[in-house]
Amino acid sequence: MRKNCGGMPAVALQKRLFIIALVVVTVAAPRGAPASAGPDPLSVVPRPRYERITPGSYRWPAHVRIGILGAGDRDVAERLRAYAAENGVAATVVPARAAADIVLRSSPGDDARLGDEGYVLTVGPRSIAMTANTPHGLFNALQTLEQLSARSSNRLRSRAGSIVDWPAYRWRGIHLDVARHFFPVPVVERYIDVAAHYKLNVFHWHLTDDQAWRLRSDRYPALAAGNGYSKADVDEIVAYAAHRYVTVVPEIDLPAHADAALHAYPHLGCGYGTLCPTHAGSAFARDVWDEALARFPSPYVHVGGDEVPYPASVAQPRFTRELDVYLRSRGRRLVGWDEILTPQLPRDATVMAWTGRKRTAQAARHGNDVVVASGALYFDGAQGDAAQEPRASKHMSTLEQVYDDGITPPGLTPPESAHVIGAQANVWTEHIATADHLFYMALPRELALAEIAWTPRERKSWPSFLARLPAQFRWLEAHRYPFRIPNAAFAVSGGPMAFEAVPGHVQSVNAWTDAGAATVALTVPLDDAVIRYTTNGAAPSAASPAYRRPFSVSIGRTPVRVRAAAFLHGRAGSITECTIAAISPAAMRAHRHASKSWSALVSP
Repeated sequence: MRKNCGGMPAVALQKRLFIIALVVVTVAAPRGAPASAGPDPLSVVPRPRYERITPGSYRWPAHVRIGILGAGDRDVAERLRAYAAENGVAATVVPARAAADIVLRSSPGDDARLGDEGYVLTVGPRSIAMTANTPHGLFNALQTLEQLSARSSNRLRSRAGSIVDWPAYRWRGIHLDVARHFFPVPVVERYIDVAAHYKLNVFHWHLTDDQAWRLRSDRYPALAAGNGYSKADVDEIVAYAAHRYVTVVPEIDLPAHADAALHAYPHLGCGYGTLCPTHAGSAFARDVWDEALARFPSPYVHVGGDEVPYPASVAQPRFTRELDVYLRSRGRRLVGWDEILTPQLPRDATVMAWTGRKRTAQAARHGNDVVVASGALYFDGAQGDAAQEPRASKHMSTLEQVYDDGITPPGLTPPESAHVIGAQANVWTEHIATADHLFYMALPRELALAEIAWTPRERKSWPSFLARLPAQFRWLEAHRYPFRIPNAAFAVSGGPMAFEAVPGHVQSVNAWTDAGAATVALTVPLDDAVIRYTTNGAAPSAASPAYRRPFSVSIGRTPVRVRAAAFLHGRAGSITECTIAAISPAAMRAHRHASKSWSALVSP
């Protein structure tokens, strides 16, 4: 079922008044205004907590002055200056006491609601103001400002309005497995870029597995026998991510998934690709983590801990506790896959729940922080019918399934719910060998992930999300990300209609009507795409008719099979279809259990 946009609780309207750069800006932060059921006036992803549109736009002059109040704001100001330059606007960073067109201000504790990542953004016809408790909040405000801005008539304009926003969850992550297939530094940095733009704040870097060990080691030089990341590579990526307020959480997966290490040092193994969880195995784990911790400043580090075979699994709780003590002695917190969840697991360890939401609830009730990373959040799965998708794992993960994924399980008490600290998507690369394939698998699902992890549940709206996608696809196109082209959507009308999914397919629908004709309308959330279609069951090609307006098909004895696909700059999307058949009025009444629309059955 599709989600409907719910209403916010009815509480009072609060206004925040602050003075910046000699301009008084009043920002409405409505704590109780109902969420709109229709498309957002501001096409921002993830959807902001509070937003208000005002008439007009800020027309950027040829030269702008960016005012800052403290040295900590300069980094974001320089990013804003670079963004302006990319769009033909010269910019100068000045102290805020000087006259400024755009003012940035971070002041710790200025608004407790905002936390470390929230912000207030006000775009008026003559000025722009961003305020936050931290530079990270200002960075998030800048990502929103970029989404409100576009070039028009060779001039940069920003939509006028005000936003007060902060995240629902503090862990909003994207994972990348580089053990099965290696991705060079520039690809990893582009992966971090798109995550940061959509306010994801954790990059979980899966660096070791059975297939390869990607971290260079001085103590164990034979570990990284093939492609790997040097110390300089790691330092560059960590610094690159930090500059975008993304924390890099490294994973060294032990004691299972250790074939690569055991190939180099077989004396450490005890069969089944497992590091022996004995004194020697624990010493090896501490040694490799000693080297890794010198490169990764993250307070969290991921130790793996999944799929440990018997009999090594008997000793795993002790192995995990020893690692926890070791990491705490170095000021770090242990994260592991949910197999580490045993009665003996220390409460300060964080569980990454990948085997199901039941484990999320168990970890929270045990008193451990937990990150949801299961089900549709496995982005190695196909986004549509497997026959039309690139190679992928067998499970299905459509855009709508990701968006519908709840994070906090029902039935938890408030203290238990507080232990559910967020969600992340995992991208395992058994079938993903190229950068194009990698970004195809991540996008646009990553946008849905960003929204469910940032936006409060009562502000989520699938129709609104779809309405905001075209602006996001424009950004992805401009930055040359090879995202998956969405499915063309059907709206079939003209009389009583009943729709049912075709078993085994997620892009095909059967329809029945007792009318003699049906009208078909096609849409896709892409501005520049051309939808091409056929009515004879053939696969649409670049030579097929281009859809321009709704068309009619006659329904006789033979069912009509309408097929459509979106084409974007030489790339073809997947084919969606609707087979429409005639049915008697009596039989039509028997199909009352069927869906009333095609779109209720097929995700973009």
